[in-house]
Amino acid sequence: MTKVLGVGIATLDIINELDHYPAEDSEQRALAQRVELGGNVANSLRVLRQHGHPCDFAGVLADDPDGRRIADLLERYGVDTRHAHHVEGHAPTSYITVNRTTGSRTIVHHRDLPEFDLGSFMTLDPSAYDWLHFEARACDETAAMLALARAQVTDQPISLEVEKDREHLDQLWSFPDVIFFSRAFANGRGFDGPNAFLGEARRWAPQAILVLGWGSAGAWLSIPDAKQPAHVPAQPVDTVVDSIAAGDTLIAGFIHARSLGSSALESLEFAARLVERKLTQTGLAGLGDDDPASNPRLLCRLEDLDDLDAIGVWPKAWPGRQRQGAAPVIVAREGDRVCAWRNVCPHNGSPLARGRHDFLQAHEGRTRLRCNVHGAYFRLADGVCIAGPCEGQRLEPVKLQRIDDHVYLADGPTGADEPPRGY
Repeated sequence: MTKVLGVGIATLDIINELDHYPAEDSEQRALAQRVELGGNVANSLRVLRQHGHPCDFAGVLADDPDGRRIADLLERYGVDTRHAHHVEGHAPTSYITVNRTTGSRTIVHHRDLPEFDLGSFMTLDPSAYDWLHFEARACDETAAMLALARAQVTDQPISLEVEKDREHLDQLWSFPDVIFFSRAFANGRGFDGPNAFLGEARRWAPQAILVLGWGSAGAWLSIPDAKQPAHVPAQPVDTVVDSIAAGDTLIAGFIHARSLGSSALESLEFAARLVERKLTQTGLAGLGDDDPASNPRLLCRLEDLDDLDAIGVWPKAWPGRQRQGAAPVIVAREGDRVCAWRNVCPHNGSPLARGRHDFLQAHEGRTRLRCNVHGAYFRLADGVCIAGPCEGQRLEPVKLQRIDDHVYLADGPTGADEPPRGY
């Protein structure tokens, strides 16, 4: 699969569903409310992760309760946040009103965080990724990141999402291999039709594949040296339930298909069909086979773990699971062996760690699981504490099942007196 880096934003979406859009200066009761992960690049990474691609998020996260909730959601959906830049401030929020009658949505954004910048980008290695995807945001910083990435990667595609016009945007055109445009951007530049817009955009970025979504009319594709853009018409959808993140889904679908070797046109056709599927459901769950929402026992893919690694996961099928706070299960890998443990220290029941990647530390020349609260160390092989206040006690093992490169929860946690059930 393709390892994807997404550079952009993640937000907290507060979504109210109504049976009609409210009039100004009126009061109305919502039919339903949900709080979800949002943000263009975060949504695209979530969909890509459902299709089996390891995904890393590079963006700014606030160190406040909502910011920690956003980080939690990214990690629960399998998106790695180790390259996120954490700052003081308030998490960005999007207040979304969904009209159930039409499926349309109106969004009010609030954000006062700094943007992800070149300094933060320089702490990661662009060449470690198979595909790099950027949002066109703070364009001076984005241009510098794109230039650095372009200098360090060779065969890996670089893509850019352009949702709206921004200051200094035009300096970005020469870097990407693929540019995704929104209809709102095209309209804002004075174009009322896809062909005329793509003809002009071809002058800006002669090297790039250009993708333009146009709502219910479908999507258009312009390939370098092609005489005319290609059109993928939208297929009829009986009822549009939810159009939130439709554009983000289009991007994810295109990257997924393209990374598997499909032509640009085949990739756009796949992406368009995926968007239509998304329009008929609420949210993004279940758009790919690797989504824990589709298979509640899926924990992770083997590719999510390095040869010596441990991550925290939130299995949907976990009995009495808590969807807030620390991940309930630790999945550990040491070479070919993978096993899992409850994220509960036998000393006093606290989690060993709350972050997705904070479980391992060197101790006496070996890598061990470590309780970050009390400093206890546990062997990866059997979960036995070899140093600390609970020395001699063992982490509670969790049964696993492996199918191909997928790691699943088997029948829930084993008893504390059973041996570890890895493979």
